[in-house]
Amino acid sequence: MLLISLIIMFVATGLLMLATIFIKKKGALYFLMTALTLCTIIISQILSANFYNNFNGYTIIMIISTLPLFLILINFKKEENFENSSVVSTNEKQVNNAHLEIKEKEKKKKKISLTLAYDESEGRIFESIAFFISAFLIAFAGLYLGKVTYFGFLIGIPFAILGICVTGLKKPKFNKLDIISTLLTFLAVGMLVGQIVAVLVYSINLCNILYSIGALLFSAYAITSAFTKERRINIILFASLVLFAISFLFI
Repeated sequence: MLLISLIIMFVATGLLMLATIFIKKKGALYFLMTALTLCTIIISQILSANFYNNFNGYTIIMIISTLPLFLILINFKKEENFENSSVVSTNEKQVNNAHLEIKEKEKKKKKISLTLAYDESEGRIFESIAFFISAFLIAFAGLYLGKVTYFGFLIGIPFAILGICVTGLKKPKFNKLDIISTLLTFLAVGMLVGQIVAVLVYSINLCNILYSIGALLFSAYAITSAFTKERRINIILFASLVLFAISFLFI
């Protein structure tokens, strides 16, 4: 019975993963399907851990590591709409000019609030926080599979420095939140890359291989999302989480 439930959940997860590719990313349905996919993945992870009664430090931490990813659904950034702007009344022009003057004065006085900083940023701060927390937990769970060393976590530091340099090349005008977002993303990737090495050096078994591939896909998604707003690549993230769930069966 448990096997049937597990198969059903994996099939449902796969269908939801595919559905997110074809749904318009800005619609409410897209966010609903993404949230449902994360929920089914968590259920699949729990069923996988329960299949051989393998609830241990590794499986519990890995399940918890999925929860912060709900933060990727948060986006308070307003999108500017330039459609139907061919006809603009004189009053609207005056209002727009007034807004521009106010913004210029605010910038000159350097009274930049956190809200303004967020509006001027790429709006990835919550997503980056989610990546960092999840990556830290995934890397920490890797200590149960590989050699117990914190060297992998230290790899995140040079990756974070690299991320800041990349931000400078991508956007000459720095935004504090964008810098923090990139730093957290690259720090997360660095921790995972270091832990992948530690796990594979310790033992090359099926569980460790699945964990390493999953961590590699998670890293690839985090890096890719830093340079594109295309949300159809979420399937890479979901695939990594599914691999983590499957790894529970081979501990």
